[in-house]
This record gives sequence, structure tokens and C-alpha cells, in this order.
Amino acid sequence: MTSSPTDDPTDDSPAVRGRPRDSRADQRILAATFRQLIDVGYGALSIESVAAEAGVAKTTIYRRHPTKRDLVLAAMTAATPFEPPPAELPSREALGIFIRTAIHLLIDSGAFRILGSFLLEERREPGLMATFRAHLLEPRRQMIETMLRRGIDRGEIRADIDPLIVTEMIAGAVMGHHVILGRTSSDEWIDALVDHVWRAIAVEP
Repeated sequence: MTSSPTDDPTDDSPAVRGRPRDSRADQRILAATFRQLIDVGYGALSIESVAAEAGVAKTTIYRRHPTKRDLVLAAMTAATPFEPPPAELPSREALGIFIRTAIHLLIDSGAFRILGSFLLEERREPGLMATFRAHLLEPRRQMIETMLRRGIDRGEIRADIDPLIVTEMIAGAVMGHHVILGRTSSDEWIDALVDHVWRAIAVEP
């Protein structure tokens, strides 16, 4: 007899309560959610379709993520992990690592398509973008600001720069190049972007 999603052994039903939660089910759920977000966007995503792809019951998902918004935020956090460059790196090198990481997480992963679907859904689900910004964008913006202020303290970056504007310079260039112009990034283009940003913020020798 074959099992169905409603017979999922990872479900926390009374029959299996006390059994450790299956981390593989967590991974399948989040991976399926991220793939479907890229394919169909936030509005068309359903718990039913995620459960079917992940091979779990809907109740398994709801026990982990009570709402669709919770599920989506968890999936995006898992799929786009952001670690700041090591603190000991020179600021210019750290800037290059950050830009390459941003391109990988935003463009190569397909996350920029999900961001577009958030914007489309904002009217039907007020507060969606605010939640996304608070949980995913703001902590990462603070990481960038910490990196830039570290460079200021070392005397590598000008003290009068605005970290928010520098962040927007980078984000605007990346989105403009890939999304608006539809181009791909090469090592030469990334190096040129790093050079332009660095010349704008570095302490003159």
C-alpha cells in the first residue's frame, strides 16, 4: 500500500507525537516553496502545491509555518543565506565579495522574480512588502552598513559617505544591469562596478 501526503510520517499527529521532527521534510518544504515562488509567484503559490511537491501533508507545513507568508519568508531566508565578508578583510576586497554575493543571491537564484511578485501582490495583501523588508532586507542592509563603517574606522572609506546611498548604488546597478537591461554579469563587469563604487567612497591616497 502506497502512502499519500495525508499519511506523511513526518506529521506531528498524536500517533507519532514525540518523534523528532524530520529535517529532511523541512528542507523539501522550503526548497519546493522557493522553486514554486520563482515559477508562479507569490499570488499563485498554494500550500497544496508545495505539500504535493515536497511529499508531505498540508498539516505538516502548517505546524511549521502557520501562514503562507511565514512559509515564504522561511523559504527565502533558507534559499538566500547572506553572510557578511570576514571582518579582517580590507574594505575594497570585502566590497567585491559583497557585490558578487548579492548578484548570486538576488539574480542567479531567481529571487528577483519573487520580489517582483511581492510588488504585484501588495494591493491584495497589504503589508507584504513591509514584512519582506523587515525580515530579509533590513538585517542585510545593517550588515552592509557595519562593513562600510568598519572601513571608515580603519581610514579606508571616507567618513562622509552615506551607507544607505552606497547600498542603493550597488543594488541599482545590479538590478539595472540584469533586470532592466537584461544582461548577464561577467567578471569584467563586476570588477568595473567594484572599481566605480570604490572610487566614489574610498579615502584618497
